[in-house]
Amino acid sequence: MKVVCLGDSLTYGYGVPRKDCWASLTAARTGHTLVNRGVNGDTTGGMLARFGRDVLEERPQRVLLMGGANDIIYGGSDAPARLNLMAMVRQAEAAGIRPMVGLLPPIYAQGIPEPWLSVTDYRALSPVFAAYRAWLADFCKTSGVKTVDFAVPGLLPPEGARHYLDGLHPDREGHRLMAEAACAALPAPRI
Repeated sequence: MKVVCLGDSLTYGYGVPRKDCWASLTAARTGHTLVNRGVNGDTTGGMLARFGRDVLEERPQRVLLMGGANDIIYGGSDAPARLNLMAMVRQAEAAGIRPMVGLLPPIYAQGIPEPWLSVTDYRALSPVFAAYRAWLADFCKTSGVKTVDFAVPGLLPPEGARHYLDGLHPDREGHRLMAEAACAALPAPRI
């Protein structure tokens, strides 16, 4: 089965070798073809803009969508992310592609580097991240869309912070844990 993983740096695998990002590890473990279309720093608006090229032209059976953190970080609101994720889910369904939505792993504001803190008050946005995550889960449940919850044991507070490079991006072990969640959410490959 072919799965396009469309997202931002959490999908791309910022800070880890390509072979160690969760999408690569999931492909190796399941035998499915995972096409990583993560772009560092992207917003859901960017994901929606490249949906045709990065998803529809690939003609996958499934698409795993994960984004919204950058919308919140740079815009202070989850409203654009809600609209864009909903649009991508509906476009996938209209094209006969089964959508899946990745629920973001935790963010550790205390681990975020000082230069990034000058751009955004991550602690103040914590309720927005929580509301977005809750909305995504509700939207997917109501719409019958499968979720992949990347807030897995090992990445959860308080011990999870040790598996992050910078408070936002998981390290190699964090990606291994994320891959376990993705593997569990995908069907077993056909033999």
